[in-house]
Amino acid sequence: MTVHALHIFDRKGKTLFTKRYSQPGSKQTTLAQDAEQLAEQRKLIFGMLFSLRELMGALTPEGEIPALHSVKTGACTLHCYETISGLRIALYTNNNPTMNAIGSRAGVENARTSFQAALKHIYSELWVECVVRSPLYRPGDIRVNEGESSNDGDVGRFDIKSTSFEQKLDAFLQSMPWFR
Repeated sequence: MTVHALHIFDRKGKTLFTKRYSQPGSKQTTLAQDAEQLAEQRKLIFGMLFSLRELMGALTPEGEIPALHSVKTGACTLHCYETISGLRIALYTNNNPTMNAIGSRAGVENARTSFQAALKHIYSELWVECVVRSPLYRPGDIRVNEGESSNDGDVGRFDIKSTSFEQKLDAFLQSMPWFR
């Protein structure tokens, strides 16, 4: 299964982290076009997650907590994990029927819980350990590197790239049987 991208959003929709692993429909684009497409993709993904969460909240019976685990379209699947604090982690993959076989071979876990377990691990073991527990971290004060340029307003802000989060994330995802 091809993993296209991983996005992490805060509760207000600000992108805290984005990593693209492959491009769906590998067309040749310039760096500016690629950055524009990625920004558009992030907006669309967060908007869809927000809208579906609101819809689920309206349709869920009282007393139950609405949960959105994945959204499957004809071409791709978006796997989601939302924390109590409103942090949303979205893993954007292609549709691959062999993932179902991998999940069922694992025993109790099926494909959905395998992705949910992976996203929960990314949050609890990687994000919390590398980012939240960093002595430099201040909530709401994260600089997002859209490119290599930085402006003076970013001076003194916490940069996720200064932690080992990205390296540990890459190592974890590459260890998964569905990562390609």
